Amino acid sequence: MKTDDILQLTESDSSSVPAEGIDLNQVMQALARKWWIILGVTGLSMAAAGTKVISSTPESVGNVEILVRSGSAETDVIANIPETLSNGVPLKAITVTEDLLKILKSPKVLAPVVAKVQSTYPEICGIPEGLSGEATDLSDLCYQRLSSRLKVEAIDKDSAIVRVTFEDENPQAIEAVLTQLSQAYLDYSLETKQADIRRGIEFVVQKLPDLRQKVEVLQTQLQNLRQQNDVIDPASRATQLAEQITTFSQSQLEVEVQLSQAKAIANDLTQQLQSNEQASSLALSQNTRYQSLLNALLDLDSQIAEASTLYLDSSPDMQVLKEQRQNLLSLLASEGQQSQRELANQINELETQDQALKQTLQGLNADVGQLTGVTRSYDEIQRELAVASENLNQFIAKREALEIDAAQREIPWEIITPPTASRLAPTSLSQPLLLGGTLGLLLGTGIVLLVNSSSGVIYSEEELKRSTRLPILGSIPNYTMTDEFSSERMGERTGSASRQYASIGAERSGLGENGAGNSGGFGPNGNGTSPRPFSHAAAIPTYAQDPFVESFRSLYANLRLLGSTEPIRSVAISSVMAGEGKSTVALHLAEAAAAMGKRVLLIDGDLRNPQIHHYLELSNEKGLTNLFSGDSNPAIVQRFSPEPNLYVIAAGSASFDPTRLFSSRSMKRFAKKVEARFDLVIYDTPPLLGQSDAYLIADNTDGMLLVTRPGKLKQPLLDKAMEQLRIADIHMLGLVTREA
Repeated sequence: MKTDDILQLTESDSSSVPAEGIDLNQVMQALARKWWIILGVTGLSMAAAGTKVISSTPESVGNVEILVRSGSAETDVIANIPETLSNGVPLKAITVTEDLLKILKSPKVLAPVVAKVQSTYPEICGIPEGLSGEATDLSDLCYQRLSSRLKVEAIDKDSAIVRVTFEDENPQAIEAVLTQLSQAYLDYSLETKQADIRRGIEFVVQKLPDLRQKVEVLQTQLQNLRQQNDVIDPASRATQLAEQITTFSQSQLEVEVQLSQAKAIANDLTQQLQSNEQASSLALSQNTRYQSLLNALLDLDSQIAEASTLYLDSSPDMQVLKEQRQNLLSLLASEGQQSQRELANQINELETQDQALKQTLQGLNADVGQLTGVTRSYDEIQRELAVASENLNQFIAKREALEIDAAQREIPWEIITPPTASRLAPTSLSQPLLLGGTLGLLLGTGIVLLVNSSSGVIYSEEELKRSTRLPILGSIPNYTMTDEFSSERMGERTGSASRQYASIGAERSGLGENGAGNSGGFGPNGNGTSPRPFSHAAAIPTYAQDPFVESFRSLYANLRLLGSTEPIRSVAISSVMAGEGKSTVALHLAEAAAAMGKRVLLIDGDLRNPQIHHYLELSNEKGLTNLFSGDSNPAIVQRFSPEPNLYVIAAGSASFDPTRLFSSRSMKRFAKKVEARFDLVIYDTPPLLGQSDAYLIADNTDGMLLVTRPGKLKQPLLDKAMEQLRIADIHMLGLVTREA
């Protein structure tokens, strides 16, 4: 079987698994499982609420209503003065907040009321006559009793009216307490209003010296900065420097151009003078004297040319002309040298001018660099000075406004309904019972969810799929004996036929003549159902009606679909812990496969606690351990007579270390050999936790089936087993669930 087949099935199956989070399905299932807890808590809560109402005695109640107003006609007149903080805008209406209500019930506000009540009505405070003690302790006790009977609330949302309610058995005491409370609240309103103004004025007066000092310090810093750098406004100075740099840069550029031209002319003149040719340099072409000598030389050359036709070179006339020509050449050379000297002087002058301009620009750039730091400091001081001056002006204005606005806070709150007391009507049972039932329902639900979360038990197949990311290949229901398999009919079979009805109960339930144990399958000790007959022949008539048998046929069909590309030839069946019915699943899966015409070999690999031979009433004298001990007796492989295609190898009686056996090379050869001879080999292995046998066996198979029982399996144990499977790199085929 290819891994891709398993992955494909796993992905398609896991796509239906809900994402991590609150699963309403699981919540509802948990509530349904523990409904009796919810019912019990709800009943107790309703009983407690009813008992409290019935046992309570009617009391009197009184109330007083106080207007928590923000101003009056007098304050409105003051508010119209422009110099006030309100600036002609009436004070915003005050609404009653939760904070205000808590303050009105605080010990600080109620202290004078507590002192008065403690002396005039000690019974309200619950202080017996003649009781003495610390005054502080008695005041605290009186405050607790008084505040527990006091209710302060707003009459409506966004309302400025506070209703104060007090309950007691004595109507006169109620009116007296409410009168004291009214006066205490009026005093509190006046005190808090004046306190706010006083604190505001004190704060402003306290801050003014610091603000003035800060302004003076900044002004001094600004003055020192100007004096040290000889600048009034760095921005204006920067503009001037920029203009000067631009002018001098332009002049330097012009000088550099002139210098380049002069050097080029000088080089040209030098080359022409050295070649003894008639110079055509720009410097000589602009020299009138040189040009006149050059013209005279040209005329003389013409005369010599004419005379040469008449005279010989040695004639006196020709000698005179040549002498004149030589003189002209000397004059031309002298004039060229003079032009060179003039150009050299011009170049020196331009270089001097260029150097001076560069030095000037360098100085200006240095001034700009220095001015940048000065400008930064100047701007920072100016900015801080502007903020400090603005703060100073605002604080001065607010001080004057606070002094004017103080008059707006001199009017206290107003009592709009005087204290009154009346007898309370008997309390109705319906509302407390409804409230108690609701609280009980919520409390019971919370307890159930807490118990469900703390137990760590997995209850549903969805939780299993989400935890393991494995497909569920089969769900095995509990077996219920039908009419066809009544105890009367089962008693008709004796002898060898008794094997057909071997009780396949939960592992380690007391079944069979050997008394082998079982810890959790389909037997009477497992879940209270009748034993499941094992015979395929006997079960044939009821396959269509027996969900138990059909579940194993469906399981084997799913295994065949998993191995559609490469058939699954061997399977290890295990469970997280003992008592989950792995041996039962192994037996019935082997029977289902054999009934479909497959040659099936069932091997009891649980050498530490073998059970297969008990369930099938087979001999355990010869088995797997005997085979590996060198015994080649054919009786080791036992044939299950009712099903001709089913063969069984028991655990065996030879003493052998299971870990050493299953990790040996002989085991690998044995596994390959039986796979070649049988269509399907099923290994019943020990539980995963606490032993390594199952991992070693599964390593020699095509994969492992994990048998689980929702409702008993705990999440930490499953997580530990899955982690060990991942470490051992065991190929997991899927899950088989057992009905709890």
